[in-house]
Amino acid sequence: MPDRIPLFIKKGGYMKVGVAIDLGTSGFRAQKIDIESGDIHKTVITMNNPLPGANVMDHLDFAMNYGQDLAHELVIGAFRNILEELGIHSSPDKIAICGNPIQLSLFQGIPIDDLAYAGQRKKSKI
Repeated sequence: MPDRIPLFIKKGGYMKVGVAIDLGTSGFRAQKIDIESGDIHKTVITMNNPLPGANVMDHLDFAMNYGQDLAHELVIGAFRNILEELGIHSSPDKIAICGNPIQLSLFQGIPIDDLAYAGQRKKSKI
């Protein structure tokens, strides 16, 4: 018996599960993948991005005005909901994430002010 809870049982053993997620400006798209076969077992698509606004500049503005921590919490909350909808209740074997630099930074919880402002004078004013 493995030392962790299986994510998905298939005939003949346990499936190694991967998650591929695209952190898109208009919404997130994720797939649950059998790593060994490459088969896609489920796809989840959000209706919109968890941050308010219609484009990446709106998301950047929200994070700068309401806090990067809040933006990070909203993005991670959406990610957790996606994992739940994919039927993944423990850590997948692999996760692949893509998105633009702003979406990736908000997901990771790393500063975005270098992306929000151009030039050292402007950055020094924040």
